[in-house]
Amino acid sequence: MAWPNDRNRYRGGFPDCLGAFRHLPDPRHSPATRHYFGEILFIALAATLSGMDGFEDIEVFSREREAWLRARLVLPNGLPTADTYARVFAAIDPQAFLHCFVNLVSSRCPALEGELIAIDGKTLRRSGARGGGKALHVISAWAGSRGITLGQLAVGEKSNEITAVPKLLRQLDVKGCVVSLDAMGCQHRTAVAITHAGADWLLALKGNQGTLHDGAVALFADDKALEWIAADGGLVDRHVETDGGHGRVEERRLCVTEHLDWIDPKERRKWLGLRSVLCVESVRHLPGEAAVTTRRYWLSSVAGDAKRLLALVRGHWSIENRCHWVMDVVFNEDQSRIRNGHAAKNMSLLRRLTHNLLQTSPELAGKSVRSKRLAAALNPDRLAAFLGLT
Repeated sequence: MAWPNDRNRYRGGFPDCLGAFRHLPDPRHSPATRHYFGEILFIALAATLSGMDGFEDIEVFSREREAWLRARLVLPNGLPTADTYARVFAAIDPQAFLHCFVNLVSSRCPALEGELIAIDGKTLRRSGARGGGKALHVISAWAGSRGITLGQLAVGEKSNEITAVPKLLRQLDVKGCVVSLDAMGCQHRTAVAITHAGADWLLALKGNQGTLHDGAVALFADDKALEWIAADGGLVDRHVETDGGHGRVEERRLCVTEHLDWIDPKERRKWLGLRSVLCVESVRHLPGEAAVTTRRYWLSSVAGDAKRLLALVRGHWSIENRCHWVMDVVFNEDQSRIRNGHAAKNMSLLRRLTHNLLQTSPELAGKSVRSKRLAAALNPDRLAAFLGLT
């Protein structure tokens, strides 16, 4: 393999599996640069796939897998140290890194039309500066049926999610999809941004929209009002599902209406595309305990099909169960103390890239993410398969 011998010779070195990152700017400008930029990223990705969760872990991985790495990389000056990984990831432009990440996802999952895209925030609790500095908060877009992250954006704090959602949407192609958000995203501007992106929306309605929320609570509590709407030709649809396990039985009842006359016309016009309002009632039965009932309310631009809407509502929460939970429990993200420069943002995105590769690979299909990382650590052939090298 021939490499150019000019002073920028270490800015390449991208294996085929990182082709989408070839245009990622190398943040290093020192003449003392000794390692190919692409090879640094490749080793970090391979190490993270193998269960390594920090820069020192990545260095240990590279030492133990040196022969495997040398068979695939040039490594003109040996293996990078933990400090090298820390400096590089702290300096990479996170917006450029995200752009490459989105391009890679788009190339592997080109057709998302009809998918539910859940957007939700997560705080990296140990990422704050020593002495109580603010921890990093990120919002992610999650395609639940694929089990992959489509994109992620770092925000200063949780309250900044409102302004960050439109920025994240501009990074993605969500045309023909349904985009769902919890209560923080239930804002006029969010509905407008999603509609302009060519998607439908499903927004959790809570107390931050006081009058509208109170009106929905009153409507769905009044069975006679719903009967009158249906008798007058208005759409009122219902669907019930029951599941459970280990002695727990949970019944979910969704009621949706397209009758919106109870909403002030000026308010209704602000919610671009608003078509339906729905209530999801969950009744949980535990052995020897009284049943517990909770009600949640949603606004949507989706037509009032109760069965479909219940599937969408349930699908929204997969971002908590299958993404955020996995990041914390399997990737130890909440315990990561990486915090210098942009390193926390970039490593968080690298974890999601790793998760995507594990989820979309046919290797060990049906096994848990933890099991796949363990297999990659123990078997170099498995690691190569997850990276698409075989």
